[in-house]
Amino acid sequence: MTLSKQDEKLRIRRRLQEKAIELAALNRWQEAAELNQQLLRVVEDAETYNRLGKALFELGKYAESYRAYQNALRLNASNPIARKNVARLESLLARGITEAPVTRSTRQQVDMRMFITETGRTALTSLVDVQRGPTVDALITGEKVELRVEGKMVYVVDLDGNLIGRVEPKLSHRLVELINGGNRYLAAVVQADARNVRILIREIYQDPSQRGRVSFPGKFGEGATILSSFRFDEYEDVLDEEELVEEPETLDEEYIGGDEEDEVGLDEIDQDIADDDDTLEE
Repeated sequence: MTLSKQDEKLRIRRRLQEKAIELAALNRWQEAAELNQQLLRVVEDAETYNRLGKALFELGKYAESYRAYQNALRLNASNPIARKNVARLESLLARGITEAPVTRSTRQQVDMRMFITETGRTALTSLVDVQRGPTVDALITGEKVELRVEGKMVYVVDLDGNLIGRVEPKLSHRLVELINGGNRYLAAVVQADARNVRILIREIYQDPSQRGRVSFPGKFGEGATILSSFRFDEYEDVLDEEELVEEPETLDEEYIGGDEEDEVGLDEIDQDIADDDDTLEE
């Protein structure tokens, strides 16, 4: 295999990796899983196994997802993403949950643009009294959740009505006033693991009676900024405080989907594999 041929394979592989990221950003998980499996036929690497594991998890195939993350650890025993997800999936598998229950069919994911914040209209908060069990274990990044007002508290439930936890008291009290005043909010999971569940809350409608009133002033809105490293190529669900940085309120169109002429199909790399079975050197 000539150097130019190797360079061409690397170029195609990079383009397919970008396509896999794009498919994930669009929540097209079946296609993302198939594409990552195709990439693994070319060469094995921990990052591709992580992407495959995430896609399979989103599809509710927990046992298969677990095997993918185990393969990532086989190649890189210290990989933090794989280690975290293996531990998370072991909790599900230990209870005999190898696939998503039928009730999870109601799950929805929010548009990625929700993660682009607007000062005073978004808040990032950790839930309290989180209910440990299959409901929380199966939460995914970007999953839509509902805010349920009961008295002075705001509880967070999934779309099946299963309790996840509640919003901390100070923010709860403010939300209760605003929601009872006619405001409406959208909420989605930003982080869900054995340690913490965090959600992003965004004002989507302001009642005329609340005009001029900021939903999340001061500390309520602190930290609620788009994650610059919220990258689907690694599918890291953990949102660390040091990673929170300000970004302009625009979407990178190249990140979501490039020009049609730049897309690379599987047939290109299939043909390449057929022409030469040599594997790539990393």
